[in-house]
Amino acid sequence: MRRKKIVVILAAMFIAAFLTTFTFHSVPRHDFIEYWAAAHLLVKGQNPYSLDLMRELQQPLSQQNGEVLMVVSPPQVLTFLLPLGFLHSYVFARLLWLLLNAGTLVFAIALLWNLYGGEPSGLWIGLCTSALFFPVWHCLAVAQIGPFLLLGLVGFLWFESKGSPYLAGAALALTTAKPHLVYLVWLALLLWSIRKREIRVLAGAAVSILIALIATLILDPAAISQYLELVRSDYLWTYTAGAGGLLRSWFGPDKHFLQFAPMLPGLVALAYYWHRHKSWVWLDQMPLLLTISVLTSAYGWPFDEVVLLVPVIMLATKAFGHEQTRGQAVLWLIGAFAVTLWCVLRYGDAAGMVVCATSVLGYLIVDAKRRPIAEEAFLLRIETEAD
Repeated sequence: MRRKKIVVILAAMFIAAFLTTFTFHSVPRHDFIEYWAAAHLLVKGQNPYSLDLMRELQQPLSQQNGEVLMVVSPPQVLTFLLPLGFLHSYVFARLLWLLLNAGTLVFAIALLWNLYGGEPSGLWIGLCTSALFFPVWHCLAVAQIGPFLLLGLVGFLWFESKGSPYLAGAALALTTAKPHLVYLVWLALLLWSIRKREIRVLAGAAVSILIALIATLILDPAAISQYLELVRSDYLWTYTAGAGGLLRSWFGPDKHFLQFAPMLPGLVALAYYWHRHKSWVWLDQMPLLLTISVLTSAYGWPFDEVVLLVPVIMLATKAFGHEQTRGQAVLWLIGAFAVTLWCVLRYGDAAGMVVCATSVLGYLIVDAKRRPIAEEAFLLRIETEAD
């Protein structure tokens, strides 16, 4: 049986890896180049948010002349990239980054499987499920930072459920690398802290961010002003990403306000969801909250949706425990992978991100509607057996 599980895992990984390699073989460079270049500038005491300096470092490694990839994460994130600045071989650094990303993903998946009640012997199911989730392979293919965002969310859920609020906040601080993706999570945390009069989670996050920021400022005292200068530049407007980017592609790239328009229904959804759940349990509320946050975020690409492994693994622990839902879950996974891939290739990353997040949201809604029926059938069966 164990050998069969290993074969299934390897087969799922091989199929997904083959599709990813086939799809992204023409990608001339990976996003890792921005992390590597920024870390080297930081080590040298130079501006890691400078378009000119980043272009100068990236040009010898890039096949696209004139373009430059920038780290647009806040300054405290640069501290975690610092070790890359001591790795002079780009290829070697890229390989280490791939191994670190893959290891982080496996670790986070194992924690999620445990958190949502999956049997230890069934962890292979969680790994296979992840292997058939398109954003995982997109993220690994372009060498993005998504696995660390996922680790921050999983760490928050783990420590919060274990009664360690300071560590929960410290883990969630990792998500500030791309805070726009989880903006609803942070807003819900603020509301939750006010309702419960509990500031330890926020305190843990604040201390962690402050320590990382100080470490960056020691190397680059002007990092904050340099970051603000980049944010105020036109660099970000060159990308039509996420749901807002899809709106800009339809109605005009110059209509910048549309980039943030999807956040309005996201805030409305949070208000409604918060009002309905007087008893807030993070393990129960996080999957839907996170999915809506990603779907309505101002910016985002399909590789960012690796954080949606939180709802996907939660659904997997439920679906694969029941024969009648197991086949549906597999078909949904394969269908979501294929449709997302097709949208990315046909219409671009913005459309692919919206389609992927919408498919996860749709399955969550279906699961929520199906759950009371399943519970009623289970109770009826118990009563029948008792009689």
